[in-house]
Amino acid sequence: MTQPMRRETTLHLLLTQPGGTEVACRTLTVDHPMYYGEHVLEAARAVGVEGWLGRRLAFTGHGTGEDGVTRATCAWQLFTPDLTGAAPVPDELRELADAARASTRTPWFGPHWHADALSWLDDELAAQDRPRLGNPVVLKHWQISLLWRVPTRRGDVYVKAVPDFFAREVTVTCALAGVPGAAPPVLAADARRGLLLLDGCGEAGGDPPAVLRQLAQVQRATLPLLPELDLRDRGPAYLLAQLDALFSDASLHADEHGPHPDALTPEEAAALRARRPDLEAALERLRVSPVPLTLGHGDLHGGNVTTRGKQVTLLDWSDASLTHPFLDANPAYLFPDGTDPDPAMLDTARDAYLREWTDLAPLDDLRALHADATLAGEVYRALGYFDGIQGAVEDRREWAGAHLWHLRRLLPAPVSGA
Repeated sequence: MTQPMRRETTLHLLLTQPGGTEVACRTLTVDHPMYYGEHVLEAARAVGVEGWLGRRLAFTGHGTGEDGVTRATCAWQLFTPDLTGAAPVPDELRELADAARASTRTPWFGPHWHADALSWLDDELAAQDRPRLGNPVVLKHWQISLLWRVPTRRGDVYVKAVPDFFAREVTVTCALAGVPGAAPPVLAADARRGLLLLDGCGEAGGDPPAVLRQLAQVQRATLPLLPELDLRDRGPAYLLAQLDALFSDASLHADEHGPHPDALTPEEAAALRARRPDLEAALERLRVSPVPLTLGHGDLHGGNVTTRGKQVTLLDWSDASLTHPFLDANPAYLFPDGTDPDPAMLDTARDAYLREWTDLAPLDDLRALHADATLAGEVYRALGYFDGIQGAVEDRREWAGAHLWHLRRLLPAPVSGA
C-alpha cells in the first residue's frame, strides 16, 4: 500500500485588519498543503485566529528530505478583525508585509469581497430553502479562480468565482447546464460579479473512455448553441497564426526580465522549432477536415470531470473556445499524474471518442486526424497560458513558464541510456 505523503509546511500568516495598515504575524508549522489556500483557515482557527483569506504572498518548496518529509514555506495574508496575540512582523518578512498592504485587482484578494460573497450566497440559498450549515471550505484561492465547498441542509454546494478575463465561464456554464453532463447543475449565477453557485455532481475523476465519449456527445449536442455562446476562436487556423510568437525567443525564455527557471535550453529550442513543419502540416489537415469546429474545453484533464453512477460531468469552462474538437481529446490527460498508461488503454479511450464522429469519416481517417490533434493539442493548451492567462493576471510570475510544460511534450523522447 502506498504511504501518504508526509508534509511539513512553515506557514506565515500576515494578519491585517480590513481598512487598516497595521500588519502582524503568526507563524505555524502544519502538515497539510497550503499552495491553493486549502487548509489555511483551518490552521489559523486551530490557534484561535478567525479571518478570511487575502492573497498568497509567497511559496517556496524545499523538496523531500532524507527522512521522507516534503517541506515548504508559505505566506498568506489573512484579514481578521482582531490582531490580539499576534507578533510584530519579523524583518525577513517586511517585504511580504508591504505586499499585503498593496492594492489588488483580484476581487477576492480584497478585504470586503468575502462578506459580500457570503451575503449573496446566503440570499441564494435561502431562496431555495437550502440554508448553509457551516463556514465555506476553501478548495482554491488564487489569481484565476476561487472555489468553495459549502455544507447545506441538502448536501454540499460549490461557489466558484472567476475574474473578468474568465467571465465567459459564467455564461457558458449556464448555457451548458441544460445539456446532460456538459456542466454541473447551476443553482444561481451572477455574471457581473463572476459568481456561480453549483450543485454537486459526483466524485472527482472518471473512466477515460467514458469521459471522452461524454466529451464528444457534449461537443455535438452543443453545436446549435454556438451562436449564443460567442466563443473566442482557437481553431487550427488561429493556432497556425500564433506559432511565430509561441516559438519566439521571448516565449521560450518566458520572462521579459531574463531567462525563466523553466526556459528551454538552446538545444531544446532548436529541437522544438524543428517540429514546426510537422505541426503546420497537422494543423492544416485538421483545418480542412470534415469535422466541424465546435465547443472546446481547453483544459480537459482528470481533475476537471466528475462521475456519479454512469453519468460523467465536465467541469471548469474558463478556457471555452471555438476549435477543432479533437484538440481536447488527448486521453493521456485523463489518467492520474505520474502514471504511464498502456498504449492499448489510450487506444481504447481514443476510439470511444472517435466512434461518436464516424458519420463524418471512416474510423481509420478519424484516427489519423486524432494523431494530428494529439500533436497540435500541446500548442492549443500552451496558448491557453501564453495568449490567455499570462497577459491577464495581476502577477505574471506564477504563470510565466506554464506554457513551456506543454511545449516540452513536443520534444523527442530522450534515448534510453543516453
